[in-house]
Amino acid sequence: MNKHGSRGDNLGRGRVRSEDTKGVKDLAYKLAGDFRDSKLEGATIIVDRLERLKDLAVDGQVEQMRQLKDVMKNWSEILNSAPDDTDEFATGDMALCSSWYAPKVEVKLKDLFEEFRDIEKAFAKINPAKFQDLGRRMNKAMERIAPIVHGMKNLPDEVSDIADRADEREETLKDTDTKAMKKLLEGQGMTISLSSLEDCKRGLLDLVEPTQRNLEKVQTFVSEAHDKFKQAFEVPCPCCCMTSYVYDQPSRCLTELLENADRALDVDLQPFFELLRGLKDDYSDLDLNRVSKPTNRFAALATERVDRLDKIVAGVRPSGSYCLMPMSTSSRRR
Repeated sequence: MNKHGSRGDNLGRGRVRSEDTKGVKDLAYKLAGDFRDSKLEGATIIVDRLERLKDLAVDGQVEQMRQLKDVMKNWSEILNSAPDDTDEFATGDMALCSSWYAPKVEVKLKDLFEEFRDIEKAFAKINPAKFQDLGRRMNKAMERIAPIVHGMKNLPDEVSDIADRADEREETLKDTDTKAMKKLLEGQGMTISLSSLEDCKRGLLDLVEPTQRNLEKVQTFVSEAHDKFKQAFEVPCPCCCMTSYVYDQPSRCLTELLENADRALDVDLQPFFELLRGLKDDYSDLDLNRVSKPTNRFAALATERVDRLDKIVAGVRPSGSYCLMPMSTSSRRR
């Protein structure tokens, strides 16, 4: 030992050598290979997709459903009150033919109302709250899974960045937090979270498939509503040439029906359909081993690299002075 109490074999500690930064770069390269060999990329794609579905489910498409509900209510009120407003069906140039024209429109509106009642029933069966509950349960599981998988994916780049910073400023290497890396690779709580994610799949198709059928019914009606309402006010033969006048001078009933049809078309249902398709096609029969196996494989390979990184970092950290152990009373007397 020298006079400061430090061992001779620690004289090089605290200095970053070129082989240290080269060693870290080599570890980053090997970690990138571990990422490929473990097929962790596939797991990250699955996790990203589940994150998207979880976010859509948490949202529940509540606002879109509220907007459609308002339109449905308006349509119902308009169609239900139509028989009381037959004297308003014929406007402008058609007013002279009201007694002949109005009853024909009334019959078509009555048939349309019956069709609409089925759409109302289908819409009423769509329950956003159930999807929000599913989303909350998925979110609880993903809170643990997503950071672990993404953290492992980013580990090769993280180690590569450490080497780059050490090239520019050697002293930065000693500040590397290898404990956080080791904790990440332990994957604490991953198994339980994957089990919770598996539990979320129970009864999933019983929720998704009826909702998908009902939403498709609603969407079909909405996409055709504009034409359906206009067709109800078409002028029959032999006066069909007057139809354009009816459209140019629409009744209050037709105007309100068409205005609400435009409102319905403005409601974006695609996120809801994306959620339903994703839950059915990507999640309901997903084998979660496609997430667990790659992460376990990468963790096993990467742990060796991080242990080596830990030794490199420990080697460049200043050891300080070794404190001499105090001598006992008996030793001092000697």
